[in-house]
Amino acid sequence: MKKFLCPTLIVVAASSLAHAEDFYLGANINQGSKGHLKYGDGVTSVERSANQRMLSAGVFVGYVLSPSWALEGGYRDQSGNSVFDLKPGYQIKTRTSMGYLAVRTTWRLDDNWSLYGKLGVGQGRFKASLGNTSQSAGDTVHKTGVYLGVGIAYMVGKDVALQLELEHTDQLKQQGLKATMDKLSLGVKVGF
Repeated sequence: MKKFLCPTLIVVAASSLAHAEDFYLGANINQGSKGHLKYGDGVTSVERSANQRMLSAGVFVGYVLSPSWALEGGYRDQSGNSVFDLKPGYQIKTRTSMGYLAVRTTWRLDDNWSLYGKLGVGQGRFKASLGNTSQSAGDTVHKTGVYLGVGIAYMVGKDVALQLELEHTDQLKQQGLKATMDKLSLGVKVGF
């Protein structure tokens, strides 16, 4: 997926330089959930929450194909590891990230407001490690699947819009752990 997504984003960005008015970029943020971990030995069950909430940040770039259609690619990552304290001295650390390539369609409601939807392919990455003070072991899982997004945008200037967006991709699973990649984010989009 990386071999496909990176060159595609480069081609979109390079072709946009020739038609700068058809190019846009943006960034978004969201406060992730604290995360919950439930484990047991068959008789008892223990539930833990992550030590703190992780902020996720994303960037995206797009090329406008027509007034209603665009090709968009983006990347989102956590600001750090989610840490779960287990038995004394042991921790599980997790981290998620996601890249996507999608077609975006926009429906104008009036001069300032619009709704948009995105459909494409996304690849999620879920890294988990278990360790104590002397040793650590970890593994990373990648999964490619359907990427969906819906949102509302408000134009605050000629080429600047604030966006509220809900993104959905497939869950990532690794050795009994699950990471949900669905996010509600606030962002800004700047057109050129």
